[in-house]
Amino acid sequence: MADQSVVIMGGGMAGLTAAALLSKRGLQVTLLEKEEKTGGYVTGFRRHGFYFDATGAFLAACKPGSEFHAIFRELGIAEDLDFLPIPAIRNIYPGFEIQLDYRNPAAYVDSLAQRFPPAREALAAYSRLTAKLGRQFLAFEKAPLWKKVLLPLLYPTLFRCARHSHGTILQRFFKGNQDIIHALSALPTTLPPSQLSYIFVAVLWAKVLRDGVFYPRGGMVQVTDTLRRVILAHGGKVQTDQEISLIKNRDNRVEAVLSRDGSRHEADWYIGAMNPIRGQALLAESMPLYSKVFDLQRYTVSPSALLFYVALNGEALPADWPYFVSLHTSEDAEMEAEAINRGIYKNGLHLVITTPSLLDPQLAPAGCHAMKILVHAPHASVFAEEFPDKADIDRLQAEIFAIIKEKTGLDAASHSLFTIRATPRTLLERTGNEEGAMYGFDSALGQVGPGRPPLATRLDNLLWIGHYNRPAHGIVGSALSGCFAANIISSK
Repeated sequence: MADQSVVIMGGGMAGLTAAALLSKRGLQVTLLEKEEKTGGYVTGFRRHGFYFDATGAFLAACKPGSEFHAIFRELGIAEDLDFLPIPAIRNIYPGFEIQLDYRNPAAYVDSLAQRFPPAREALAAYSRLTAKLGRQFLAFEKAPLWKKVLLPLLYPTLFRCARHSHGTILQRFFKGNQDIIHALSALPTTLPPSQLSYIFVAVLWAKVLRDGVFYPRGGMVQVTDTLRRVILAHGGKVQTDQEISLIKNRDNRVEAVLSRDGSRHEADWYIGAMNPIRGQALLAESMPLYSKVFDLQRYTVSPSALLFYVALNGEALPADWPYFVSLHTSEDAEMEAEAINRGIYKNGLHLVITTPSLLDPQLAPAGCHAMKILVHAPHASVFAEEFPDKADIDRLQAEIFAIIKEKTGLDAASHSLFTIRATPRTLLERTGNEEGAMYGFDSALGQVGPGRPPLATRLDNLLWIGHYNRPAHGIVGSALSGCFAANIISSK
């Protein structure tokens, strides 16, 4: 297949995965990235001896037997990456806390049963249904067409639950118990239960979170840097500072892509690994990427994030401080999401604090720690309206750090050696994600599984991948979309 060439537009997790696999399989690959380095959200940076992850905080599906691990194994890098188990998590809510050594979703549910004994049977029933739905969905994905036609008979749980939100299921089992509902909504998503697809939750359980969560030694950047090395080792090209200005298409095919510096790139195949809404606007002959069924304008993108990268004195951390701390200030998950979407943090705040140097001391100078505080935030345009200048963001930072001190005892403001921050506007500009979206298209009803845009576009030699497309958002979902695209091209 060495005579087949591929141009990949975008060097995030999806683009790097596709490029690494295709290079390893012998194709001529050129990856174009608009920034000065690859990685997208799965990268990091160093300042004054401290390493900080840009956004991503953990990985899942890394153990043997998982699809993510299968990608590493094919690329020959399974032994090059050292995944450290994340030993403890702490979820803080207004009226209670959950602390445990996370191993799988069932362990988390067990911890809730210990905290809320009267709900033990309901929690067990919810757990059984979610696990069963996840298994059926994964089986349905791999089933031949004749089995899919018999969906109501062969996959009854999937048939019954396909159109349900997570909120509908939570209300069925817990009848308004906001504490349990909030605790079971602590997922890698920005949606409240009433909008979140229940299938998405079930697939998270069955496919992504089933074997625990991990942190790569050396930081999240190790994953994408390793993929980049694979591309180069097999003759692929990685060109940075190559923002795409035009996708030249004619007669349902792409002929070339042009960069802003005037470079022209031609290939047999093209893969878009960036915001498809922007990609659609770059087509020379104006046309939608997909049919009306997958009209990109009908989809909603996830909210964004405000990030603080904090270099701390070691004595700042309270005793038994875990790697992962999730803090909610609202008693109601729905109200919290509404407040975040509007940028009214006094009505609800959700933040996640990760301290990688607890797992890997080499990420900070001796006696210090590198910490990231990720605050769920509204779209970039909304955030800019609510916090239009530096003074407004300074005040918001002071308020957030004060809440962290009150709820956890961590005085980040007093013990910080320095703090760097990134706003939703930063994410928008650095990644090109619509409105600085943290997860591309969110996992609302109608936007998961078959409802998500497919990899194949209306152009015969153009595929589109990433966290806007199938199979799902997140690091694992993005990597798998890159793998699926590589398989499509290899098979043809």
